[in-house]
Amino acid sequence: MFAEGYIGISGTIGVGKSTLTQELAQALNFEPILEEVDGNPYLEKFYTNMKDYGTMMQIWLLNHRFRQHREFVTRISLGKIKGVIQDRTIWEDTIFARMLNNHPSKIISDLNYNTYLDLFDNMVLRELVFPQLLIYLDCKPETAIKRIKNRGREIEQSIDIEYLMALKENYDQFIIEMENAGVRILRISWEEFKPISDIVKQIHQFSLKPSNFTKWVRPMRK
Repeated sequence: MFAEGYIGISGTIGVGKSTLTQELAQALNFEPILEEVDGNPYLEKFYTNMKDYGTMMQIWLLNHRFRQHREFVTRISLGKIKGVIQDRTIWEDTIFARMLNNHPSKIISDLNYNTYLDLFDNMVLRELVFPQLLIYLDCKPETAIKRIKNRGREIEQSIDIEYLMALKENYDQFIIEMENAGVRILRISWEEFKPISDIVKQIHQFSLKPSNFTKWVRPMRK
């Protein structure tokens, strides 16, 4: 099912999701739900040693995002908040796990990937609450890596263009999967930042479109 007032911001690392999340939340009088970058104990270790920390980082992220997801869906349903803008939804967690599993060096092994997907099923598919609208910020990996360098987070400086190209490819696949599940997708070219007023106008237009939700098809096991 869908949660009215639940809008997700989707896109690769460095595209500008956090900034748009906060600005849109203010414009719509929604609550911003941001990623907890500083509180992730695996993130710095992951960027220096992906093989050893890839699986545990994905499990930590899934647990963290699941807790966020349940909390704000409950608050929306009880009428305690008007809605939320979320920086990267829980549905996107599978993108990173799949990419790391498909990596030539198997950063996440088939065994660990299947275990992760089973955990995802048991946690997330029992809730099965999709965003009313998913905004996909589309930009080239070359643009994203420039923004990563410019914002200067030390732990991100080891990210290379190959990693972002693989991530972009998996994001494009994910967006198709979400469309096939009936989620409304608002694709926006984010090579250049756009005025918030333009985004708000597009959100209102998309909210009037009927949804055709079918079902979420879980990723294939290895």
